[in-house]
Amino acid sequence: MKEHTEFEELLPFYAAGGCTPLQKREMDEHLRDCLECQSELAMWRAVSNEIETSNATIALPVGIPAQALSKIHTPNPLAAALRQSWQLVKAQAYLIQSELWPVSAMVMLIGVLVAVVAKRDMVVYLLSPMMAASTLAMLYGPDHDPANELTRSTATSPWKILLARMSIMSCYNLLLGLIASLGLLLFVKPDMLGSIILGWVGPLAFLSSLALLLSVWCGTGVAIGVTYGLWLAQYISFKTISIWMPSPVWSNFLSAYKNFWHEPLLLVGLAFLLALAALWSANRPVMHLSSSIQ
Repeated sequence: MKEHTEFEELLPFYAAGGCTPLQKREMDEHLRDCLECQSELAMWRAVSNEIETSNATIALPVGIPAQALSKIHTPNPLAAALRQSWQLVKAQAYLIQSELWPVSAMVMLIGVLVAVVAKRDMVVYLLSPMMAASTLAMLYGPDHDPANELTRSTATSPWKILLARMSIMSCYNLLLGLIASLGLLLFVKPDMLGSIILGWVGPLAFLSSLALLLSVWCGTGVAIGVTYGLWLAQYISFKTISIWMPSPVWSNFLSAYKNFWHEPLLLVGLAFLLALAALWSANRPVMHLSSSIQ
């Protein structure tokens, strides 16, 4: 037999119709003889009726099920943007000229070997920005993309395509530069590694962005010629300048020009601005010098 307290605990469920058939039969038998439980049952039934009445007066907002399903099936904006960006990067990785990958790696490997044999870390400093500039100059445009017309006819904006390719190749060039710098540990002290990397990362970023912008504006040949010329001009000696141009102004200018290439923060900042200009120009084709000459 159940205790009286057990029947009291079942009263709310009995009033709401939530008892099992066995519990209902037992409760019916108990209620015939228990006045206390009969009184409590009347109270619980009154509470149940009040709840049902209150629920009936509350109107269900329109479209709740549809809104819930919409939220379930609508992807997170950030996740969707990241997924689309990753798909674009993967697609553009296949459209970059396949020759750029092994050629860049081979040139950097040769540069490291020369640096190790000659024990001159300057080789990597000189080579890394030049290699990066040439690869960025050959990254975009009809001369380097067989599917250029098809690419431009898609819904993806040209600047997004250029940004994806620039990101891929810039990361690749940066990785090559870091590996080459690690190779210099064969003859330089480990505590010099940071200064070596800091020495070429600024020029690499600046010349890469400049080459990309010039390639969009004027073509690959002009881009490579200008960036290589600017980079190598810092090695013009003061004696040569003084012979051809005796004015001290040129010596001061050359000194400031050489110092310019050793300002990594300034170079990275300028690289960012040049990259933005290149991306902006991708949607506004500029007539190449070669076409204007014809």
